Amino acid sequence: MSKANERDALIDLLYRIRVIGHDAENPQSALESILELVKQYFTAYAASIALINPDTRQLEIEVNSGLPANSKDLSLPIGMGITGWVALHGKSLRVDDVSNDPRYYKVSENVKSELACPMEENNQVIGVISVGSNRLSAFSKHGQRSLEIIAKETTQIVSQIWLIQSLKNRSEQLEALISMGQDFVSKLDLDELLETINRETHKIMHCRLSMLLTVKPDGKTLKIHSIQGNKQDYDPLPELPVENTSFGVAMHLKRTVEVLDLRKSEEEHFWNIVNGEELLSMVCCPILWEGKAIGILASYSDKIHRVNNDEKRILATLASFSAVAIQNLRLYSLIFENEEYLQKNDKLITLGLLAAEIAHEIRNPLTVIKLLFGSLDLNFPEDDPRKKDAQIIDEKIGHLEGIVEQVLNFGKTSQSVHSHWNLQKLVEESMQLVRIKLIQHKIAIYFDPGEEQLLAEVNKGQIQQVILNLILNATEAITESGAITFRCSREIINNQPCGCIEIEDTGSGIPSEFEEKIFDSFLTGRPGGTGLGLSIVKRILRSHRGDIEVKKTSPSGTTMKLWIPLFE
Repeated sequence: MSKANERDALIDLLYRIRVIGHDAENPQSALESILELVKQYFTAYAASIALINPDTRQLEIEVNSGLPANSKDLSLPIGMGITGWVALHGKSLRVDDVSNDPRYYKVSENVKSELACPMEENNQVIGVISVGSNRLSAFSKHGQRSLEIIAKETTQIVSQIWLIQSLKNRSEQLEALISMGQDFVSKLDLDELLETINRETHKIMHCRLSMLLTVKPDGKTLKIHSIQGNKQDYDPLPELPVENTSFGVAMHLKRTVEVLDLRKSEEEHFWNIVNGEELLSMVCCPILWEGKAIGILASYSDKIHRVNNDEKRILATLASFSAVAIQNLRLYSLIFENEEYLQKNDKLITLGLLAAEIAHEIRNPLTVIKLLFGSLDLNFPEDDPRKKDAQIIDEKIGHLEGIVEQVLNFGKTSQSVHSHWNLQKLVEESMQLVRIKLIQHKIAIYFDPGEEQLLAEVNKGQIQQVILNLILNATEAITESGAITFRCSREIINNQPCGCIEIEDTGSGIPSEFEEKIFDSFLTGRPGGTGLGLSIVKRILRSHRGDIEVKKTSPSGTTMKLWIPLFE
């Protein structure tokens, strides 16, 4: 072939390569088409394009024609073989007889001579294009110069396709992030939100497996909240300490951390998942809110993969979106809680106004009752049970007067009258007040006063109100005949000696849905109940520096325990 014809053939080849570059949708198909044209141009027996893997820094055959089928899995260290030498030195190489060249790495028995040329971008070798012939000295110096021109053109075309593909990927990622942000706003359940975040992370990162981990309240432990892309089920999802892990480093440094080869990592967390899923590389990013790590997003690959800056930025953006979405959901929850609290306050205000009206109406007839009762001059003998009843009626009239005054003076600064009282005595008197009601309901009442006298500084009327409330609640819980038992004892609570009173009944127990909020205002499981009894009980005891709790409850009965600091 004349030089003019060779020049025209080369120009025609370069033109066709550019057409391929213009029409190709991905680098792989473009390289396959270009390689076939190159093979035809040189009438070669075989041809290949090998690219340098940025993670492993090895040459991997991307496309080939005429080589054995297993050659596509071949990877060579830079410097090994003829293509490795070209990649290392950045120079083209023509070998007339490969059998006499020690650099040759035998891939095919039929290749006798080879021509290889580096593919360079920004003065950096990214791969090697080579052709092989089944004839000795098949390639000339002119062919070597032609392949250098072809390699340069091919590199430009492939780089252009990579750039376009990268821009498309970024556009898709941006659209996905916008869509994801809109989706996050609609989530009002935390578990559902976290699952959505991890699912979108798995999709956008194009990773083999993704995890979302949350920091437990102790701040020292991470728990896998969601896992995507797993081939196996892991139940329960494991937990791990933050300390001495890549996740802990990411949380401490507040930045993305990468583990290139998990097999060389000394960390032993999640080995069942890492090995079971055959994971090799990992990148993780902390989910930060106001400078504090509240979780971790992790992306895993089943190949050695060095994460580029774009991927790190995408993962960081996902983590930032996640933090905002999680915090927004927490704020929504807080708003709903506050709304419920405000509604409850509205009820309390209305109830307070109503109570003041009622107290005002009660005060006058109560004064009349007190005067009339005092005028009866009920002097019963000491052994007559009615004498005790008359004393209690007189005390309770005084107690009612005190309650009415408290309601009417609500909001004014006042001090409750506290005196030294024997707690066992207050329990006995309260039991006496309701003995008739208990007899009517066929409920037996038992009292174990304990061995020590329990003397406390309390408001007698308020403490008796507490005991009466608890007795009446127990009575309501006992549908048929049953028993109520009081036990008194002395205990050390919060380094302070306290008088403890346990009230055990044989009722139906507290429903599970009410158990955690049993002392909240307006919570009642009883038709006609106000839901204020136990709330008032707790408030009174706390005003006495004491408290109350549900010690145990079941369908066979409930035991309440209250305590008040002792006067010693």
